[in-house]
Amino acid sequence: MTHVNTDLTDLNLRQPVLGGTRWTEEENRALRELVEQGLGAQQIHETGKLPGRTYEAIRKQLNMEALAAAKGSTTVETIEPAPDALTLEKVVKLFTTTLDKICQTEKVDKLTLERYRIIFQAAKDYGPLLAGYEKWEKIEKKLDELTTAVALLQAAKGTAKT
Repeated sequence: MTHVNTDLTDLNLRQPVLGGTRWTEEENRALRELVEQGLGAQQIHETGKLPGRTYEAIRKQLNMEALAAAKGSTTVETIEPAPDALTLEKVVKLFTTTLDKICQTEKVDKLTLERYRIIFQAAKDYGPLLAGYEKWEKIEKKLDELTTAVALLQAAKGTAKT
């Protein structure tokens, strides 16, 4: 069976994409250079350095470039388990600090809003999670005590027979 590559991105063709033509690497490079100069979509359009591109096309491409840059800059590090669970008091303090920061912020980007949403969701879910953890911790402690008591009884019973 022969595999046919249907990915046309490597062909560098200017194909229609949603009513327009695919942006070339040269156009994207020129767009990035203009953005680095501090120009916005309207100003970039007015420079005429992207002939055949409308203001709307430039604005959409800027959004696509921003999304791609945000995705490319995201790093994920391995998270080692904490030695101890956070107390509910510590979680409330973190929640309060985050809420305070939000209230003091005048302008918030989408990534920061998503981080806040995650923190609030985690804080909301943490109370029941901690209660369950503490319950299991007590059960494990009691089980250890019972195991030790059984071992002592078996040892005493074994010495009584001999």
